[in-house]
Amino acid sequence: MRTTEPLTEREQQALEQMREAQEQGSTLKDYAAKIGLDVQQLYELRRRLVRKGAFAPLPHRKPRKSKEASAFVPVRVLPAASVPSSSALACRLLHPSGWVLECDGLPPASWIVAVLTGATHAAP
Repeated sequence: MRTTEPLTEREQQALEQMREAQEQGSTLKDYAAKIGLDVQQLYELRRRLVRKGAFAPLPHRKPRKSKEASAFVPVRVLPAASVPSSSALACRLLHPSGWVLECDGLPPASWIVAVLTGATHAAP
């Protein structure tokens, strides 16, 4: 790789150590513990090497999914189906279990919430 700035002796050593860790398939943390180095110094040297172009940056990690349940309910929006104009639908609910509820008018929001949350009596 090309560098725009010369590397210090310590950066050269760190670069060799990082390449050795890669060859062994080890993380920097594990490699530092194995050879008795301070992992924070190794991370700082890695940042400098990346800035100088001597070491490739790490690929971005995907964010981890939260283990906590959220109040968000996923909704699938489908393209409008061709429905004869005499029986136009104003509302269609699709449940993940497969049931479909179609209404010719918009029901009250409280009723929709009751249906979707599984309330025992959703009748208004």
